[in-house]
Amino acid sequence: MAVAQTAQRKKKRDWARLGFIALFLLPALAILVTFMFYPIKETFRLSFMRTSGFGEEIYVGWRNYQRIFSSPEFQQGFVNVFKWAFWSVAIQIPLAFFIAFTCVNFRTRLIGRLRGVYYLSNVLPSAITAMLGVFIFSPTSGVIRTFAKSTGWKWLQSIDWLGNPKLAFWSLFALATWAYMGFGIIYLMANIEQIPSEIREAALIDGANQWQYAWRVVIPYVSYAIRVQAILATVGSIKLFDLPYMVTLGGPRNATVTLGITLYREAFLNWQYGRGAAIGVVIFLICLVITIFQFSFVNDHSSTGESI
Repeated sequence: MAVAQTAQRKKKRDWARLGFIALFLLPALAILVTFMFYPIKETFRLSFMRTSGFGEEIYVGWRNYQRIFSSPEFQQGFVNVFKWAFWSVAIQIPLAFFIAFTCVNFRTRLIGRLRGVYYLSNVLPSAITAMLGVFIFSPTSGVIRTFAKSTGWKWLQSIDWLGNPKLAFWSLFALATWAYMGFGIIYLMANIEQIPSEIREAALIDGANQWQYAWRVVIPYVSYAIRVQAILATVGSIKLFDLPYMVTLGGPRNATVTLGITLYREAFLNWQYGRGAAIGVVIFLICLVITIFQFSFVNDHSSTGESI
C-alpha cells in the first residue's frame, strides 16, 4: 500500500514538473508557430493559388510551378545561385582558412586588431557594402577608373565592371567575398586556436613543415568547422538577395539575378503572389535538402578533434 502511494505521489510530481516546463515553453512555441510554422504553411498554400495578395484566390494547382520553371529569368537565377554556392565553397572557405591559419600560426601582437579588421565587413550593413561596391566599380567615377586614369592605363578605364554581363557576376562575387568572409576567418581562427600546442610541437619535431602541418594536422582537426562553414556558405548563396539587388538589380541581362530577386519581382513588382510563393517554396526545399545532406556528413565527423 505504501509503495503504491509513493508511486502515485511520484507520478503527480512528474506531471507537475512537466506542466511547469510546458508553462515556460509555451511562449517560445507560440512565437515559432506564429512567425515560422504558420508562414511556411501559408507559403505552401499560396504557391497553388493565383492571387495578387488582395482579394480573390483561385486554385491553379501546379501551374505556378510550371510557369516559374519555364521562365528564363528563374532558370538563370537557379544557375547563378548554384554557381555562387560552388565558388563560395571553392574560394571563400580556402581563403578564410589560409588567413586564419597564418594569423594563428604566426602569432603577433596585432592578432587582436586583425580580428577586428577582418570582422569589420560583417558588421557593415548590406546597404553600406553595396554603396562601397558601386563606389569601387562605377564606370564614371569609381575607384578603379580613377586609379586607371591616374596611371594612364586606358585598357583598365574602358572596363565596365558592373555593366558587362561577363564581368558583373565576378565583380559582385569579389565584393561578396570581402563582405562575407570575415565571419569564416574569425570562426576558423577560434577553432585552430583550440589545437593543443603539444600537437604542433610534436609535428614540428617529426620534421613536418608548415604545409604538412596545415594539411595533415590542422585541417583534419577543424574539419567539422570547415563543413559547418560550407553549409552556411551554400545556404546563404541559395537565399542571396540583398547585395546583388542593391548593386546591379539583377542585371545586366540577368547576369546577376538570383532566386530571391526573381521572387521579389514576381510577388512585389508583378503582383503574382502565387508565383512568388512557389519560388519561395523552391528556395526552402533546396536549402532543406542541402542542409540535411551536408549535416549528415558533419555529424559523422572524425574523432581527431572537436571544433567549437
